[in-house]
Amino acid sequence: MDSANLISFATVQEELKQVFANNPASCYLIATSGGKDSMLLCELMLQMGLSFEIIHVNYGLRGSDSDADQLLVEKFCQKNNITFHLKRSDLKLLLNQQPGNLQAEARKIRYTFFKEIQSQRAGSLVCTAHHANDLVETFWLQLARGAGIKGLAAMKITQKGLLRPLLSYSRETVDSLARELKISWREDSSNSSLKYRRNLWRNELLPFLRNELPHIDNRVLLLQNQFSREISEQQQIVEEQLSQLKKNQSITLYEISQLTVYQFIELFKLFEIPTHVIQRLPALFKAENGKFIEWQKPYTHLKFFAIKHKVQILFMQEEEQQWDVTLQTMADAKSISAYHADFAIDYQQIKGTLFFRVVQPGDRIRVKGMKGSKKVLQVLKEVGVPAPIRKQQYVLCDAQQVIAIPNIQLNASVKAKEQTTQIAILHFSKKQ
Repeated sequence: MDSANLISFATVQEELKQVFANNPASCYLIATSGGKDSMLLCELMLQMGLSFEIIHVNYGLRGSDSDADQLLVEKFCQKNNITFHLKRSDLKLLLNQQPGNLQAEARKIRYTFFKEIQSQRAGSLVCTAHHANDLVETFWLQLARGAGIKGLAAMKITQKGLLRPLLSYSRETVDSLARELKISWREDSSNSSLKYRRNLWRNELLPFLRNELPHIDNRVLLLQNQFSREISEQQQIVEEQLSQLKKNQSITLYEISQLTVYQFIELFKLFEIPTHVIQRLPALFKAENGKFIEWQKPYTHLKFFAIKHKVQILFMQEEEQQWDVTLQTMADAKSISAYHADFAIDYQQIKGTLFFRVVQPGDRIRVKGMKGSKKVLQVLKEVGVPAPIRKQQYVLCDAQQVIAIPNIQLNASVKAKEQTTQIAILHFSKKQ
């Protein structure tokens, strides 16, 4: 964290110019409450000659004080010929009609409004006046809630259409600049109320900690930055796995075993698996073949399934899932991995062009280790595909027979053997 005695206004200007140069936008939208931090950000941008517009939300919680906040921001815009966007909301009435957390609801209202205005300004960035002390406060709030490293990691200067230009500056620097630039601002009286947890940390707990441990803020910021680096590294792995999971609609138990707890949870959250289902997924790892978990997503009657099948978990839903297939040619049987061996074919056994169609009641397939053939619908039943979606499954066929059930079973009659000279691996992916 910086020291107000060491950073001059000129230095801050130069650093901020670089921040905005690194984060160009067609339009900067400044979230402005009328408080010291956001009014300082507006003044700094004026001083740098940057073009911007202002967004203000009046929640109506403090009566005439809320209106006075709005008036201050409006006058600033009129004086400096700045476009002003206003959202008025009766948050108190809303909470009386539908009880909830006041601060959470206020945040939802303002960020919904931010996105609305941002959608009207292609290529724009919403700027907030968060500073380093906000990072420290958020750390302790999240720690008290029992958050993991994602919750404890530092906010980023830029993230999903947001820019936080003041994030590296301390409260002391912000106050010093506000005095130097003679900023006009209004104090929100609710900032002194200890019924809000952030205020309790800001006004009571953190001053005590800083008095006892003068370097505690710097230690917290270092820890947050370490968590942020860790999250970034892990997120890259999650994105790679997510791409494959969306493509294949399946994941092997080995792939799951290589994930950290954070990666496991994030992967399936991004795959839109409900939290209560994610918590139950480990029960499938050692379950019998065919065991499954069933759930419904909100606002839909469709059923979704996670199914244990051999060494993988399949994800299916109660609607037709169409597939693509690619063939990877192999030099010989020895170069086939154990997993891919399940779908290694003798290409000379294929008659005509491969194509997909919905399974039919009379479809049969040869299964390794048994005489004769078995109905495809029976195979689907045995591997645990739930009854409502068996008849919706697609099979891969050639001119004469069913070649494979995607990611489930290969017809043993076309399976590659040691002496096979034309080997190909079938790779299935869900059609987009």
